[in-house]
Amino acid sequence: MNPLFLFFFLILQTVIYANSIELTMISPKINFRSNKPLVLFKGTIQNATTVMINNIPIPIFNNRFYIKAILNPHQENNFIIEATDANNHKKTITRSIDYFPEQTTSSVAPYSISDIQFEPLLHQWQIKGSAINSKHIYIDGKHIPITADNLFEYHFSPDKFSKTFLSLGGITKDLLLFHHTIGLYEVNNNYTKPIKSLEKTINYLPIELGLLQAYYSMHWQLIPFTTIQEKMIHDLISSKYSQLNLNHIKLLKKGDNLVISLPYLHHSLQIPELSYQLLLILQNTIQKSDYITVLWYNKTPNVIEVVYNKNSSPYCIIDDKPIDLDNAITLDIFSEFREKHFGIQ
Repeated sequence: MNPLFLFFFLILQTVIYANSIELTMISPKINFRSNKPLVLFKGTIQNATTVMINNIPIPIFNNRFYIKAILNPHQENNFIIEATDANNHKKTITRSIDYFPEQTTSSVAPYSISDIQFEPLLHQWQIKGSAINSKHIYIDGKHIPITADNLFEYHFSPDKFSKTFLSLGGITKDLLLFHHTIGLYEVNNNYTKPIKSLEKTINYLPIELGLLQAYYSMHWQLIPFTTIQEKMIHDLISSKYSQLNLNHIKLLKKGDNLVISLPYLHHSLQIPELSYQLLLILQNTIQKSDYITVLWYNKTPNVIEVVYNKNSSPYCIIDDKPIDLDNAITLDIFSEFREKHFGIQ
């Protein structure tokens, strides 16, 4: 090799190596399972200008970053920590944290969404919400201004957005990071309420009627889902739970308490996961409730209630006996209930 060429090659390698991004995670060092509502992200960087966690910029001081993130319970929380230099070179570290809480926290939701709709004349989506407890809001990595009235609004064209969900996150006024996924229904599919096409082959309707009449006798009211709730539930069940449709799910209200009832149509339906997803949709689209119950019923008939109480940890009621939700998952007490599903494939 030409000595002059070798010299310049070594110089180039030295410069590249010297300027490469160094991203070191001090906490958390590994993926883990947590029973606490927050996780600390702490680390150091060299030769980078920004650090982002799930597309949300994180403050840097003296080449160090430090922030706590709110975990979403009863699911796997995935985080992408990404450092970027001035030339847009990136280095990425991922962490996955399963969160099964010991008790429910009393923290207030950092935001709520009041409307998601598609405007056909403008050919764009419009998302509106309130961020009274947030300092910053980001949607798919884009910073969304918050008005003096604590409101935010976002518009985008579906031509530039191929996914059927939004990644919404930010920083609370308590300087905690949060991150959620919000579903969108397909723009090209004209959304209509599902037709009762399966009722002739499913015998859940008499049981549903009996449950509703029991709630009516206790002065509960059957209330409709809002447009935004319909869209979000439609996207959730169409992408993950094809055995269900929106017509199967009923929403009841009494005072500040809510009950969602739905039939257990197939053994593949994951009771804890789907219950939490429905809870999250209601929490972000309706005023705060004292408790929200997701009531499942099978063909025995039997019921399982998954209760989210603002003053206690989530729990189940099975055969009129309460049991902590985490213990129910660990002991697999749903297995007998799943065997009596309604048999929809």
